Amino acid sequence: MQVRDLDGAPVPPADFEPLYNSYVTDPIFARRFTWVWVAGTLAFVALYSPKLLAGLRSGRIWQGWAIYERFNHGYQSIDHEPIEEKRSPSHTPGRDPPGPSRMPVARRLTSLIKGAADFVQLRVVKGSNLDVGQIIVLAAYLVTLLVCVIYQAPLKSNSNRAGFLSLAQFPFVFIYAAKSSPLTLLLGRGYEKLNFLHRWAGRALFLTATIHGSLWISFYIRNNQASILLTEDKERRGEATYALLCLIVLGSLKPVRRFAYNYFYAFHTLATTAFFISICYHTPYAVPWVVPPVAFYTFDFLVRLIRMRFKDAYLEAPDNLITLIHIPDVSGGWIAGQHVRIRIFFDGRVFEQHPLSILNAPPTVSTFANYPSTSEKVELERNGPGMMLAARNCGDWSNALNRLARSDLPEDKGSAIALLPVHGTGEDGHEEFHELETTEGRRVGVMIDGPFGGPSIDFAQSENVLLISGGSGATFTLGILDDLVGRVVLDRRLGKASRTIRTRKIHFVWCIKSYGSILWFMRQFQAVAKVASDPSLDLEVHFRFFVTCFCDPDALPPLRNSEVTQTKPVISDVLKEFVGDVVASDASRGGLAVGASGPERLTSEARNAVANIGPIMASRLGGVELHTEAYCL
Repeated sequence: MQVRDLDGAPVPPADFEPLYNSYVTDPIFARRFTWVWVAGTLAFVALYSPKLLAGLRSGRIWQGWAIYERFNHGYQSIDHEPIEEKRSPSHTPGRDPPGPSRMPVARRLTSLIKGAADFVQLRVVKGSNLDVGQIIVLAAYLVTLLVCVIYQAPLKSNSNRAGFLSLAQFPFVFIYAAKSSPLTLLLGRGYEKLNFLHRWAGRALFLTATIHGSLWISFYIRNNQASILLTEDKERRGEATYALLCLIVLGSLKPVRRFAYNYFYAFHTLATTAFFISICYHTPYAVPWVVPPVAFYTFDFLVRLIRMRFKDAYLEAPDNLITLIHIPDVSGGWIAGQHVRIRIFFDGRVFEQHPLSILNAPPTVSTFANYPSTSEKVELERNGPGMMLAARNCGDWSNALNRLARSDLPEDKGSAIALLPVHGTGEDGHEEFHELETTEGRRVGVMIDGPFGGPSIDFAQSENVLLISGGSGATFTLGILDDLVGRVVLDRRLGKASRTIRTRKIHFVWCIKSYGSILWFMRQFQAVAKVASDPSLDLEVHFRFFVTCFCDPDALPPLRNSEVTQTKPVISDVLKEFVGDVVASDASRGGLAVGASGPERLTSEARNAVANIGPIMASRLGGVELHTEAYCL
């Protein structure tokens, strides 16, 4: 007979297994998942920190946060004659600036490493619209999530782990959805560049919620307890919450966003609010995870409310394909390449908001100075060229806006007369625009939200710049072009900048369907070409238009240093040709910056083309930078 020792603490049998307490263990894994994605975000912030510090030193990082209006500041076009006393002492008139110096070894090594990384991570996977770098980030997120869901979790008998991990994803989903998130500053990316993380994290949230709900349903059915699903409050609230989540997912599909964005946005906001309320009734453990998203949304809403502006705007319709929107009484507060979300109050369309790129640089930098409407002359003298937007006709809103711009105008002229040039001959013998016949633009009230986004690189830090756009994507590249030329003038002719502008060669490429489309922005092209023609700037600007429709080429007015080709371009061939010209010149080590905007297909081709440059050529060029803007939802 075995004698038991009754002294001391009881000792459990060797085969004893303690009960799994999901309300103690699962929150630990939810917190671990949170720490992992926060650490990953901080790692990317650290990688971007050199550019962040450079932006802080130059002061450029503080620009582009809120549109402002400055009255009576004596605007003067940037193409005025240089003032002798404001020139930099190191710059002598008639003497060319020094050529590019020998590239330091550290920079060559950095360019080589970055080129090798870009060779892999910039490539777009066919059919996904995601590059390899984005896929790696998403794979790391999903692997971390699934490990936290599965590791030592008895999911068949208790799937609460998946539920807790669903809750843990709320902060991630919302911080990468906010348009005014601090991450846009710390990561150097606009919300539209981070939005893919929001979409895929939302899908991962749907996956873990499905695992949580389906395994509990399976458990009740296996144990003949299916009636609990219909009688118990907790289960019924969970089913209602999951139903709301399903509606959110279905309402967020790409066809819905593309063809009914305003309805998608309104439903998304209302359904998410109902989802949060429902899930807090389903489980009290959701409350701590709901607080951060509410805080992020509140911060985003307040920042956007502070930056909101109500202005008067003038509409001009060059034809029935595009509408130009001029907002004269703004003096700055954006950087080239940013966009605003605008509401135009007409035909009862109060709640429709649309993102439009700003096609000019701020007035203090812009080379554009002349706008057609005679009623805007006073505004021009007071504030400069203001802000210019363009809305391509592609839906009910843009078509209605174009009809409004063309209404109540003389039948024999129409609004297109505003862009027809009066030809003349310049001092150098080139035929150019001397003036524009004018019409009155249609005046409307607008609400501006923004600016948002912007390029993740500073194009002016590269000696060679290639800007490629398709269709209405030219609004982005035209703004970058205006900014580059204006900053070169300030730096080299007027001596108002820090003389850190390196750009020497700009190649502007635009892919369009017809010759008439070039007339949309011919006024801006002429202004840039005129300013850039000054030999003292040591700047070459070349325009190249690819036209895919064999229309009437005689309708195209002349533009200096430009060429028109009737073919559909291959982006990789365009880049190879430009790189070949750069390598053959003395500026082959000053760096190359590529900007591409337009349809997803064009930006994907641009990313693949830059990836194919390779590390050796990237090092020889002095480094290659890329920024793309895909015009899609």
